[in-house]
Amino acid sequence: MRHFLFEEKEYRIRASFKRRREPDAMRELARLMRGGRSSGGRSADLRQNCVSKMNYSGSFEAHRVQLENYLSREGTDIDGNAAALFGTETEEYRNNMTAKNFRIFLSPQSPGINLRSLAEKFIENLEKQTGYRFFWQGAGHYNTAHPHAHVLINGVDRAGREITIPRDIVKTFMRETARDLCTAQLGKRTEKDLAVEREKQLSTPRFTALDKRIKELCAGTSRVTLHGGIYEKDRISARMEALRKLKLCRYEGGGYRLKTNWDEDLKANGRYSAFLKSREHLNYSNPSSLKVYSGAAGEITGKVTKIYRTDGDASDNHAVVLEGLDGGAYFVPLFKKPEITAQSKAGEGKAPGESLAEGDFVTLKIYRTQTGRLTPFIFKKEPRHLQSMVRRNAWSGKLAREVLGGKTRNI
Repeated sequence: MRHFLFEEKEYRIRASFKRRREPDAMRELARLMRGGRSSGGRSADLRQNCVSKMNYSGSFEAHRVQLENYLSREGTDIDGNAAALFGTETEEYRNNMTAKNFRIFLSPQSPGINLRSLAEKFIENLEKQTGYRFFWQGAGHYNTAHPHAHVLINGVDRAGREITIPRDIVKTFMRETARDLCTAQLGKRTEKDLAVEREKQLSTPRFTALDKRIKELCAGTSRVTLHGGIYEKDRISARMEALRKLKLCRYEGGGYRLKTNWDEDLKANGRYSAFLKSREHLNYSNPSSLKVYSGAAGEITGKVTKIYRTDGDASDNHAVVLEGLDGGAYFVPLFKKPEITAQSKAGEGKAPGESLAEGDFVTLKIYRTQTGRLTPFIFKKEPRHLQSMVRRNAWSGKLAREVLGGKTRNI
């Protein structure tokens, strides 16, 4: 460097010079003194957190059930009574109902949010962003650990236009708007709030920033060894122990060996809260073989061994765990109560609308709807057809052997 402090001297950095790393505690103190800035220099996001999700349906009956039974059901209001509806006048909403409908779920992290105000201002912002004027109904539910709001939007607006909500609005605008509205009510999060959030990251069954760091430490392998020079070693060690308890890694030879696709399992559990738990209820398959069914595996035939409601009170989403005759295990997300689909072949199928039951043998196929949504169809499979399928495909797993032995009764 030349002309440093106006001196005509030349300064050279020794080739042996190494930047001294600050201890973890010192780095954390420096971060706090910077006003919550991360080690990368970016300001921490101090806005309130709020989960936002949206599903849609083309069923008039499902729309009616949402309005009349789900939103205002008993025991969901803050006083333990039926939740009160707000939004469009209820009778006006009913008179304009169509089969198409959108369901939005807003769950603030803080319990101090006024849910009605949140929903009303959320709809106001969404109308400005999309140009629609909605027929909508909302309700606040207080019967879970996290009070939350449900918003139901009719598929046709006040001008008679069919509503379409682009993906970027669902993925980004809704989440950011919900966070901004919660922050407007309560103000920004404090350092204490951030500390609590950092603590929760250690044990949450979802993919976190710490897990990104663990992937970097793996360097393309499945092994993590924690040595003295690792930044935030104590936090990463605590996270690895949490992953071990989730059966996503094991400790061996002085380090951790991560399960194949451990990160994908965490991401799946973030989308479907029952995913990791469902491994405990597999009867015929290796828990490590469980994966979210996306249709890539094609047609699957097997036994329904568990049916879940994936979001608790968040929505009417369900999931089916199907253990295949091929030895695989599949977690199948559904956006309505699981039902058997009618099939024309003699000896297979039930009437549409009949509920699926644990222990049923079914064939699962996936179809793409006109809107591009992948939708699984579930067809009843009679036991007499199963043995020939097993022999024809030379399947040899536990379920396949049970079928060949004639044990096809419900579990």
